[in-house]
Formats: sequence, C-alpha cells, structure tokens
Amino acid sequence: MGVRPDIIRLGTSRNDADAIADLHTRSRQSAYRGLYGDAYLDHDLFDVSRATWRTRFEHFDPAHDLILAAMDGGAPIGLAYASFRLNPRIGALLDNLHVAPERKGGGLGTRLLAETARWLVDEHAGAPLHLEVYAPNAAALAFYERLGGVETTRYAEEVPGGRVVEVARYRWTNPADLIR
Repeated sequence: MGVRPDIIRLGTSRNDADAIADLHTRSRQSAYRGLYGDAYLDHDLFDVSRATWRTRFEHFDPAHDLILAAMDGGAPIGLAYASFRLNPRIGALLDNLHVAPERKGGGLGTRLLAETARWLVDEHAGAPLHLEVYAPNAAALAFYERLGGVETTRYAEEVPGGRVVEVARYRWTNPADLIR
C-alpha cells in the first residue's frame, strides 16, 4: 500500500467494465447495507452492476463521458464515472465515486474527484460539477462539504428494497478548486 495507485481513463473494454462493476458492487454492498434491501445487495446487485457498466462502456462517448479507475496491481481499487448525458438539465454529473472498502481514507476519493474536475477544466471549459449522494450517508456529506461542495437541492428517491431515501445534490461551480 506504499505505492501510489495510478489513475487511468477507461472506456471501451468489456473486461474493464466487469472489473469496475465488481468493485462498484463491493463498494455498494458495504456503503448501502441498511439503506438498500439485503436481498438486492446480496443477490441482484452483481448482475445489475455488470449490465449497467457493460452498457456504459458500450455506449461510451469520450466527448460526454469520463470513466476513471485507480489501479493497483492491475486491479481497480477506486472508480469515478461522470457524464453530461445522465441529467442534461444540470450538466456534468458525477454519478459514481467509489473506493474499495479496504482502501478508504487514503486519499483516492479526493484524487478521483480532482481528476474529474481536471477533465471538466481541460475539456469542458470548467463546466460546473454536480453529484448526488444519499443523505443518510453522513460521512460522504461531510467529505463533499470539506472539499467545497455546496448542497443545492434534496429530493426523495425509492431505492432497491423499497425504502424512500433523501438524496442531496452537491455542486462545484468552479471545479478547478478541486484540483490540488
């Protein structure tokens, strides 16, 4: 763990899609336990994640989408996915920012967020960055606020398992502020 993982851009390989989906699944099983239904997390999530990520890679458009992976030993340990196509009304949305549960707290989330901001600054004239997070995830809310995110709205969403959960949307008007 002494070597700083590389952060690379992905976008076309089905093998990459499956590796990212598997990391995404592990992260969600850890972070969303008690929020999503256990049956979904334990039985459905793996297939749902693989299908979602295969579709994202299949329809990847580098002009509108960004998929980043923090790699260690050839395996992803962190991921970020942003797109202008997910919610065109608000612009760039960071839909996924996940770090392997055993690697949290080492700065990977901050680095992935900074690289996402760099993409916006370098390739999209510094367009604002948005992300959405489940409001019960106090650690994530504190993380985004510590990095200068400003909460802009909240809304209710039904999550897998049938619970209704509040979602908070954060915005960075100037993503360059995230680049360190």
